[in-house]
Amino acid sequence: MENIRRRKLIKTLLWGAPLIALSPISAFASQSRVSVRIDLPPFPLEDTYLKGEKKGGRILVVGGIHGNEPGAYKAADILRHVKVKRGELFIAPRMNFVSILADRRGYNGDMNRKFASISPRDPDYPRVKWLKNYVKEVKPELLLTLHDGFGFHSVNPKAWGQCIVIDAERYKNFHLGKEARTVSERVNRFFTKREWKVPVYNTNTFSPNTKHPEQRKSLTYFCLKEANVPAICLETSKQMPDLEMKVKTHLLLMKEFFKLHNVEIEPDFDYIISHLDQFLKPKVHYLANLNINGRQVLVSSNKTFKLPKGSRVEFTGFHGTAGTNAVSPDVNMNLRKIGIKRRIAVDVKDDFRKIFTVRFVVV
Repeated sequence: MENIRRRKLIKTLLWGAPLIALSPISAFASQSRVSVRIDLPPFPLEDTYLKGEKKGGRILVVGGIHGNEPGAYKAADILRHVKVKRGELFIAPRMNFVSILADRRGYNGDMNRKFASISPRDPDYPRVKWLKNYVKEVKPELLLTLHDGFGFHSVNPKAWGQCIVIDAERYKNFHLGKEARTVSERVNRFFTKREWKVPVYNTNTFSPNTKHPEQRKSLTYFCLKEANVPAICLETSKQMPDLEMKVKTHLLLMKEFFKLHNVEIEPDFDYIISHLDQFLKPKVHYLANLNINGRQVLVSSNKTFKLPKGSRVEFTGFHGTAGTNAVSPDVNMNLRKIGIKRRIAVDVKDDFRKIFTVRFVVV
């Protein structure tokens, strides 16, 4: 049984501290050049733990390692809002939050090539370090990492889209190939188009002759080799017709893996898939809470503030979804404390989608 208090302590130590000590979170120019200071809230690290009343399997779902793969992190996020009837479910839906807001694969480089080694100076260090320790602490019987790949593997074996990726047919006592093929066969009953079929892609990562040695830096390889946790990558295709089909593919795949590992959720996957709009398009009223020179201000649409020199602005929070936060396109998006001399724009976004822009002009 997982020690929840211990896990929370580890999260505090490994997540909170490096943000202050190691991440490039401030960009204050010299005092003579700074006219206004703006504080943005930190990027939250979401992890959700759901436990059913009945005993079952233990699955960890990871999404958002690549920021321009919304089918992956949206599907993972949906699971945060279900009830687990049987087994245990762990969800980390937006591992690479800054890349999601930037809508880029890796704003600080490819996060999925940082699980073998990473510099403490890397802005991704706190999240990669946290996830590696989280995997070892949770010790799930299966980790599923969700991605949206390019192309269709069924018609182009070099493409990563629309397939189940394994690092080996078998690793120790983990029968990855057998399990992946079982899921592939079940899911492919739902797809009539050849290119939409979901085959199994074995990268043979452990082989000295592998064509994909870069996979030895990935999350799944780390899980197998360093954490002794079976891990499988689920890839839908970026070329699927819309976000709904990408999310549906991930849900269909997870449904079958959950069956194999005796994890049951409510509402079940069939209900979620048939009511997908309710989960993907909730009615949300977006607000940004600001403190401008000690005055509380609510902003819900494009707005420009003219500020005297010496002003202090703090974004204290947001009303929206779990993917709502703010970045400035005018500076490095990792920065959460910014000093400006003349002007800056701050975009309030819900994941990749810009909701409104708040502009500040020094007068």
